[in-house]
Amino acid sequence: MPPKKSRKSAKKMSAKGEPVKVVHGRREALKTAKERVEALIESGKPALERAQAFASETGRNLSKQTKAIRKDIAHRVSDLGVLVEKERKSLGRKVEGAVKTTLASLNIPTRSEINLLAKRVEELSRKIDSLKRR
Repeated sequence: MPPKKSRKSAKKMSAKGEPVKVVHGRREALKTAKERVEALIESGKPALERAQAFASETGRNLSKQTKAIRKDIAHRVSDLGVLVEKERKSLGRKVEGAVKTTLASLNIPTRSEINLLAKRVEELSRKIDSLKRR
């Protein structure tokens, strides 16, 4: 069995295999922790700056893409509106034709035929009234 090493003589090794200074005392531990945190912050600054630049660039790209998509959608909606109006007029003409055909097949007069008849009746009434006055 190998001899046991005392705590004071034992050297601690980091994950990288480097010796780690064993700190005794609370103040020393806080100072060392503070130094490590500051070192980590300093080492992370370039990465943070790169991340911020990347986020900013990504935001600009998304903004450009959003504008392009909105413009494309506006054009498509406009084109769709024109197409819908064209189809509505075409459908209106087809329905009107179908109604006229149906009314004719049922021998029902159209509005224009009724209006024409009403005008003729008025004219005839005037003629009758003028003949009665003589």
